[in-house]
Amino acid sequence: MNNTLYHGDWSIAVRDIRSGSVDLVLTDPPYESVGKLVGGTTARLGRGRIETDAWAPDKFIQTIPNTRLWEILREILRILKPNRHAFIMSDGATLPWMLAYLGQGPVNRDPREQVRITWFNHVKILVWDKMIVGLGYHFRAQHEYIIMLDKGKNRKLRDLAVPDVLPFKALRGHALEYPTQKPRQLFQLLIEQTTEPGELVVDPFIGSGTTAVACLVTGRKYIGADISATAIEIAGHRINQCRLHGETK
Repeated sequence: MNNTLYHGDWSIAVRDIRSGSVDLVLTDPPYESVGKLVGGTTARLGRGRIETDAWAPDKFIQTIPNTRLWEILREILRILKPNRHAFIMSDGATLPWMLAYLGQGPVNRDPREQVRITWFNHVKILVWDKMIVGLGYHFRAQHEYIIMLDKGKNRKLRDLAVPDVLPFKALRGHALEYPTQKPRQLFQLLIEQTTEPGELVVDPFIGSGTTAVACLVTGRKYIGADISATAIEIAGHRINQCRLHGETK
């Protein structure tokens, strides 16, 4: 399944990945808070273009309820190798939910199965400085969070001089091919910091394919999934363009 895009629900795609076989999980889930921005360009597909069918269901991202976030964390923990990392993008509205689930370790109870499961060993919050002022009701937003998780012993980073505030300019205009698209350089830094060439990176919510492109550029393998046919189409195009222009290692 190396270097594979999967069109379908994240839970089905991840279920087929062997336990303890992944070197890094890097993902940006479509949180419930995104769906609440009704009519906003964040929630709608098509980069906010005005169309007669702008309110059609396929113009909105299918989101994950906050009550299911623990399922994502559990599966990430399962597929990661020992002494490996995960990076999960998060906004301010979702971060308290994630921290609440993560705070139930190091031993947690699965609310459905009522069994004891090992939890993550360490949580570190990074800040992505978008370098562009966005919207806001009080102070206008200029950052998002990156939740860094350790499974087992902390694997030494490639460059210990990198700070926990990462300034990478957010994409705007025609550079933004998908509403939640992140800068490739940001994901490339996270991948290079925590993996070696040839290792496997998984993104269960791959969106426009930024994780896959960053893997190709840095010589890593990837598995990505998304429930949106539009996202998979954009990701496939970006991957093909990356290969066409010889940007892969």
